[in-house]
Amino acid sequence: MFTTTAMNDTQLMGAEMMFGKALLGQVEGLVRDPITQRVRRLVTRYGKVGRRVAVPLEWVVNRSPSRLFLGVGARSLDDLAELQPLN
Repeated sequence: MFTTTAMNDTQLMGAEMMFGKALLGQVEGLVRDPITQRVRRLVTRYGKVGRRVAVPLEWVVNRSPSRLFLGVGARSLDDLAELQPLN
């Protein structure tokens, strides 16, 4: 599991989200714990229709400066509740 620190949290924004060699989507926001301010979920957009879901940080198994590698594929993302559009 990948953990964040305040110093590298902002680097998550815009990162590509991968499963193996497959590009799943992109990170567009962060959900923080209200008390500790640690990132708990990644607001992501994935798939052809750009479905928005909050991916648990525990699903991230590795990362590089521009990519996050998930331990789960698109089927697991499909099981997450869709987030309401930003207005």
